[in-house]
Amino acid sequence: MHRELKVTNFRHRHPPEAPARQPHHTRAVNFGSGLLVAVLLLTIPGAVVARAGGLRTLPALAVGPVLTYGVVGAAIVPFGALGIRWDGLNALAALAGAIALAWVIRHLLVRRIAATTGRLRWPELAVAAGVLLGALAIGVAAWRGMPNWQSVPSTWDAVWHANTIRWILDTGQASPTHMGELRNVETQAPLYYPSAFHALAAVLAQLIGAAPTTAYALSSLAAAVWLFPLSAGLLTWNLLIGRTTRWRTAGAAATAAALAASFTAVPYVEFATASMPNLTAYGLAVPAFILVTTATAHRDRIPLAVLALIGVFSVHTTGGVVVVTFVAAWWLFEALWRPVAGRGRDFATLAAVAVPAMVVLLPQFLGVLKQTGIIAGHAFVTHEGKARAVFDAVVQHTRHLNDFSIQNILIALAGAGFLLLLIKRVWWPAAVWLLLVVAIVHSSAPFGGPIGTLTGVYSDLYYSDPRRLSAVVTLLLTPMAGYALFCAVVLAVALAKRLTCRHADRVPDRRFWIGSTAFLLLVICVGLAWHYFPRHRFLMGDKYDRVIVSDKDLEAFAHLATLPGARDTVIGNANVDGTAWMYAVAGLHPLWTHYDYPVQQGPGPNRFLFWAYADNADRDPRIAEAVRALNIRYIITSSPVVRGFVMPDGLVSLDKSASWAKIYDNGGARIYEWRGAGPQDGR
Repeated sequence: MHRELKVTNFRHRHPPEAPARQPHHTRAVNFGSGLLVAVLLLTIPGAVVARAGGLRTLPALAVGPVLTYGVVGAAIVPFGALGIRWDGLNALAALAGAIALAWVIRHLLVRRIAATTGRLRWPELAVAAGVLLGALAIGVAAWRGMPNWQSVPSTWDAVWHANTIRWILDTGQASPTHMGELRNVETQAPLYYPSAFHALAAVLAQLIGAAPTTAYALSSLAAAVWLFPLSAGLLTWNLLIGRTTRWRTAGAAATAAALAASFTAVPYVEFATASMPNLTAYGLAVPAFILVTTATAHRDRIPLAVLALIGVFSVHTTGGVVVVTFVAAWWLFEALWRPVAGRGRDFATLAAVAVPAMVVLLPQFLGVLKQTGIIAGHAFVTHEGKARAVFDAVVQHTRHLNDFSIQNILIALAGAGFLLLLIKRVWWPAAVWLLLVVAIVHSSAPFGGPIGTLTGVYSDLYYSDPRRLSAVVTLLLTPMAGYALFCAVVLAVALAKRLTCRHADRVPDRRFWIGSTAFLLLVICVGLAWHYFPRHRFLMGDKYDRVIVSDKDLEAFAHLATLPGARDTVIGNANVDGTAWMYAVAGLHPLWTHYDYPVQQGPGPNRFLFWAYADNADRDPRIAEAVRALNIRYIITSSPVVRGFVMPDGLVSLDKSASWAKIYDNGGARIYEWRGAGPQDGR
């Protein structure tokens, strides 16, 4: 006899929302103002921590996002273990604790703070202008491409992310080690899933009164719009500062930040696939890298670097892998040969960052280790051979871009920048690029023997997915392209100035030539963004198409929410048709909270029986027992299903079963009520 499944963990802490025709709204949210609030929530908390830790205003704003997620990541695991609810008030308390700790460490434990105060500097403001331009270009692509931005997207992982946000809002449980309580509905088996992205999105939902679906969209857009121009500017500055003048460094960094809006792999492809934690973690990797590597020269930044590492890993493990890869390459190809305070002391500083971060992240690392088989089980072999795989890796082509041409201009600029950095003796980006290209080739056309085994260990950290690996490559190509474009324009203006000096009676002053350089860079960056605008607009909004979850489905969710016992029982559903959205949208509790096909992760015996044989309840007594154990009263099915999938066998012929009565059918979704053996009336 199986224990009846309760929905205590799902139960609302607040009165149910009144049903509506489109229950994915709780309050109307404007796209622009909502996105602005999301970016501010992403940036300001961490920036305040950075200021308390001694950074100046602009650098503090630059590393603010990764420190914001650091505070979230450091708090949600102990909060979850101690039963402390994660909400806006407790998040504010965690932030206050982080600010106080940063201030104490700065003033009591650090003897000397070098170059941490001072007024705003014009070169840094120039970089900030480039970041704003790049962010504006990405934001316009999103705005034009997503007229239905508050609708339910038809992407794979979006339902899990939105359901997780709803779960955090309902239960206050945001720990990544407790995600099995949402995913494994029957067994409640432990599951690790990085949840810092969702935890911050839940705070955003509370802050602006938005539905989980809206908070998910705004949090994703904030990461896509802001983090990649910011990362491009930061990394370019880091690569060139000290190797050329401060203003030239700023010009190249601003150009790279603006050019970030033109590269397709990130943020556009990652956004289109709904890989939002992965997208966000990639955007945080560069600020974390900057804090870690500059800690060798500014040891007062060690606490901030620790918090940054916690933030990246807590958003998504692959982002942490990117940081470790960048730092390792930087150490081997730069810091080892040009140490700041001596190799031993520099290594000790890096260890002082890594060890505390690993201790805090230990519960998450243990959770990841239990899922290595699942992660390594992914495969995206192209079956096109290694030569094609090399070509695709170099030109940034992945399966998601089959309908689009190669970005020849950007690839050529990046190639020129690659060579310019080598001339400047900046070796580590080239080493990382080569490693990633080899990993992409292996993921597309696997090597054999020991080389394949060794390469596979690394590529598996990215799910052996050429798309994810190419996104990391883009983090390197953008600074290269920005540097090359800046050098090309400076050279062209210098030639024009020389010709003018030879043949003109009156030569314009220095301000004219600087202004001309800036104007040309602006025109080219805007022109490239406009050139690639159609594809980027399409990728941002392609899956906000109201297909998997249409208005008919939303009407069915709203109707189901009004039925007796619907909010107190588990709703039987398929794992292929989008009905898992009923939780994020209407607060109903589905048997499947994510697309989970063809393999059901941790389904439990009753959930599998229901999945496979629910329509055979008239003849199979196990179904009545499974229905009772799972506490199911209603089933909802919908069409269409995700492309390439099929409806579970157990839900195909419900119309032919006397145990299930169809009580609702609007042409897009159908609701059935249990009429078989076993008492259901008390529910």
